[in-house]
Amino acid sequence: MIELGKKYKLKKIKGFDSFDNEYYKVIGFYNFDTVICENAYGERFVFMKEFLIDPQKSDDIYSDLILERNK
Repeated sequence: MIELGKKYKLKKIKGFDSFDNEYYKVIGFYNFDTVICENAYGERFVFMKEFLIDPQKSDDIYSDLILERNK
């Protein structure tokens, strides 16, 4: 469960290298499945809840999102 004021990392997408180890603090809820977050530099972002790593389920680091590359 995503909570206001807590810090979360973003889930990774399989097949893509990501070196982002940044934490995002939840500062608000936009609607049922979307949150407003802030990084350490004060920049604000909007993420769907499903893309944040829940600290209670820290082994769940990959998103179910599947991206296909067309050549």
